[in-house]
Amino acid sequence: MANLRYGAMLLKTAILFLGLGFAMKLNAQLGGSGAYSFLKLPASARIEALGGTNVSVFDNDPAMVFEAPSLLNEAMHNQATVDFNSYFAGIGYGTVGYARSYAGIGNFFAGIQYVHYGTFTAANEQGEKTGTFSASDQAIYLGYSRPFFDSLLYLGGNFKAIFSQYESYASTGLALDLSATYQSKNKRTHTSLTFSHIGSMLDPYTSGTYESLPFEINLGFAHELEHLPLRLMVTATNLQRPDLSYIDPENRFTVDPLTNDTTENRIGFGENFIRHFIIAAELMPFKKHLFLRVGYNFLRGGELSVEQAGGATGLSFGLGIRISHFTFSYSRANYHPAGSPNHFSLQVNMGGLFGPKTKKPIDN
Repeated sequence: MANLRYGAMLLKTAILFLGLGFAMKLNAQLGGSGAYSFLKLPASARIEALGGTNVSVFDNDPAMVFEAPSLLNEAMHNQATVDFNSYFAGIGYGTVGYARSYAGIGNFFAGIQYVHYGTFTAANEQGEKTGTFSASDQAIYLGYSRPFFDSLLYLGGNFKAIFSQYESYASTGLALDLSATYQSKNKRTHTSLTFSHIGSMLDPYTSGTYESLPFEINLGFAHELEHLPLRLMVTATNLQRPDLSYIDPENRFTVDPLTNDTTENRIGFGENFIRHFIIAAELMPFKKHLFLRVGYNFLRGGELSVEQAGGATGLSFGLGIRISHFTFSYSRANYHPAGSPNHFSLQVNMGGLFGPKTKKPIDN
């Protein structure tokens, strides 16, 4: 009965925040068409290796809370994560997070996500240099989750305060992530549904110009095989927008040189459907001290591949190594034949490192 009361209370809160989100002019947008798109960047090397988005890995990795707050669970107690990505053009971004659980109360998470775009040369209308300026984005996360029905269902939410500064243009915003995760009785299968980046700008970059946030609905499935240390994952992304095709305004039509017939350049139903999906796998041999990861992002592969160059755009891979209380992760994702960023993450078992272990973690 207590679980039912807590579930009803959390459901009412979720509906309230969803209503507030839509009341604040919430729109479904992909990257480039809304503000604070940095919120969609993968929060760890592990997530990057698994295709860039993953909402179904349920273990002791606190970095997964940035993706789906319902993945926050008791095994993350006293676990910390630190991440850094050497991105394109000298851009650096990363995350820091920490999780803690309290019996009978729930699971809590605090984290920071940041992007620093570097230092730029400022100039006036005549091209005269006037100094330098910088640009950066930050988001502060406060997360909470709680299990229900004998830990078969986890419900969670992330509250996010967003700060952005580009030269003299500054903006602040508030957002909320809501998610639910179902766990099978044998704890080898997990399914999650997430509603991410529900919110609005509080203070826009320019007076009166309020931009939408990159709202996104994702559905994820993960299954760990019984007799093989292998986890298989499928993630359906951008469910709020069925049509993911992009039409280049400068190359919208193709004219047949023989018949002069004009056709619109659009992708077919099958390709548009498959672009919603990310497939991934994680092999965990040697008593789960070594992790081999691979993923393929069909949207990234479809949008960023260069026809003449071929290659493996959309493919990502990485590995993790656990040594004592530390887990080191590395990944590399193919965004474009011109180059791929290197991503590094560190997970630390703070309880095992600085004090007596109070909970036995679930191996990831």
